[in-house]
Amino acid sequence: MRTRLGRFGLGLASLVFAAAAHAQNVPVDRVLRGFESSGAYVLTVDGKVTDAEIFESNTPAVLVIAPVLPTPVLLRPGKATVETVPLAKVARQDDGTVGLLADAEIALLGKYKPAGASVAFTYDGKHVSLDPKPPLLGLHTAAELLAHDPAYARNAAEYHPGPTAIATLRAATVPVTVRVLFGSWCPYCKFHVPNLLRAEEELAGSNVTIEYYGLPSPPAAWKDPEAVRLDVKSTPTAIVFIGGKAVGRLIGDDWRTPEVELARLVAAHR
Repeated sequence: MRTRLGRFGLGLASLVFAAAAHAQNVPVDRVLRGFESSGAYVLTVDGKVTDAEIFESNTPAVLVIAPVLPTPVLLRPGKATVETVPLAKVARQDDGTVGLLADAEIALLGKYKPAGASVAFTYDGKHVSLDPKPPLLGLHTAAELLAHDPAYARNAAEYHPGPTAIATLRAATVPVTVRVLFGSWCPYCKFHVPNLLRAEEELAGSNVTIEYYGLPSPPAAWKDPEAVRLDVKSTPTAIVFIGGKAVGRLIGDDWRTPEVELARLVAAHR
């Protein structure tokens, strides 16, 4: 999802609002719908990161549900407002998105204050802020990327790797290592890296190993020792090693169908 709150999660064990909202048989609001789970932020209350579910929509708006808050809150960047929403008026939809019911009573709580890359407000005497989630740094597995941000899983589920390219890669007889340099802060990475995450599922048990190396936000990203060593100046970039030797990289349009370019490199270096 896009970062909306002025260049401004953590999962709950369960969301009791889903069944309650559907049971009312009330339609979802025509505007305040289509909220998707976001991994871009963490919720801090009185200086401590707390459990919360955070959703973003293209309205734009951000919906925050947390046990520590009396009700869900709705943040609207257009007016920098914070509003309260009854939990029973929040409904999970069949497509996995969340929406507010059309008869939801939304009450103005106040304005939020930008604080650097965060936004802050007060609710029920508590100091609340929505802060950027710290980036993933260094080596990580596919599972860690999927756990860090729901957008990776959503986008991976929508991608269908080419079966011919997958067959070529599965037939590789020498070790193939793909080191992906990405940024969990990078919108292009959230859109493109999931294509490779999905291809990796199809390559389980093969000689192809995929590694994910997280970089800090620019400009520090380009000074990271691994980015310097591999001469990486944009994300995502994947370096392909066959038999321990670098033979090429995935950049730009290669990420539309990464398994195809990867299969081409493998076929060319048999």
